[in-house]
Amino acid sequence: MKIGLLGLIFRASNKGCEALSYAFLSIVDEIAAKRNEKIEIKILSTFPTKKFLKAKGNYRTCMDEFLPRYTYENLNIGFCFFKMVCGKYIVSPGVKECDVVFDFTAGDSFTDIYGRQRFFVRTALKQKVIDMGIPLVLGSQTIGPFQDKDVRDMAVKVIHGCKEVYARDQLSVDYTVKISGRKPVLTTDVAFALPYTKNEHKNHIVNIGFNPSGLLWNGGYTGDNQFGLTVDYQKYCREVIQNLIKKYEVYLIPHVLTDLTQSMDNDLFAIRELKKEFPSLVVIDDFITPMEVKSYIARLDGFIGARMHATIAAFSANVACVPFSYSRKFEGLFDSLGYARVIHGCSDTTDEAIEKTLDWIEKHAELQKEVIQCNALATEKTNELKDNLQNLLYGGL
Repeated sequence: MKIGLLGLIFRASNKGCEALSYAFLSIVDEIAAKRNEKIEIKILSTFPTKKFLKAKGNYRTCMDEFLPRYTYENLNIGFCFFKMVCGKYIVSPGVKECDVVFDFTAGDSFTDIYGRQRFFVRTALKQKVIDMGIPLVLGSQTIGPFQDKDVRDMAVKVIHGCKEVYARDQLSVDYTVKISGRKPVLTTDVAFALPYTKNEHKNHIVNIGFNPSGLLWNGGYTGDNQFGLTVDYQKYCREVIQNLIKKYEVYLIPHVLTDLTQSMDNDLFAIRELKKEFPSLVVIDDFITPMEVKSYIARLDGFIGARMHATIAAFSANVACVPFSYSRKFEGLFDSLGYARVIHGCSDTTDEAIEKTLDWIEKHAELQKEVIQCNALATEKTNELKDNLQNLLYGGL
């Protein structure tokens, strides 16, 4: 069995994108173990430029930087390459050997909310795989919205061309049926399957994690409130933290972090501003893999976050959790699990968001019970996804 991977990355500043990638490989590794066989994984990657190869010293060193920092006993992991020439994709011969290609589109990028160019570049590669006669599967992700008609038409074409389509929430299922007539398989986010280790805090006080989004702090990629927040996000962060530190030990935890400090998408940008204003805050940023950050979050009594996969890390580790939503991917995912403790950043007022966050965290023990109950459904959905994937790989292709 040879599986190609698109829209998944193992060495990224965004630990949410990494979480999807490592979790999916963990699921495939488990399937291979049950069947007592090896599965070959081909990571489809842009062909490295000569300049990049030269800077890294040699080909092998260059490629090692894109491989998982984790060992999977039942998987052999390598690469296939593609590049765009004159507006068209060219792929290496190894891609044609794949029995199937899974494309996760980074979990939330099969949409035009991040711009038309991002959509068309990624979706053209999906269509290329379909045109090559290789079964394409849309991995469990948010589908839509597609505001632009040209975008929507191309998305519908790809949806119809896929061997299978998985959606991680009911909103995406309903939306896909509405625009295409095709009903996806309803699952949940594969990141619920991300492995972690839980060690208890030894300070015997209440520990609360806060994940500020650099993207929201800076007004989106455009800098002008790109996502249409009705909440003043910077004020929200400051006032919530100002109240939290009066009662709890508070940790700032980035989920997108890079050395490019001026990057609009860097959580460290917001964290450094908040640390200056509130010196008692503890910054936790010495992790490398998403498994490490999830393991740290699992030690906390409560967690507030605007990066969805940071909140999934908390939720799936049974930590009292308050997600801050800036797109329907949050409501879609958590509503599908029966969890309503979500801050609606695009409809709540700033005062409402602050009040709800502080009230829910104050009742963190009660909130944790709700999380545990809803997480049981996430576990059930994850197990169903594993069974469905095994049937697809060894029968449905």
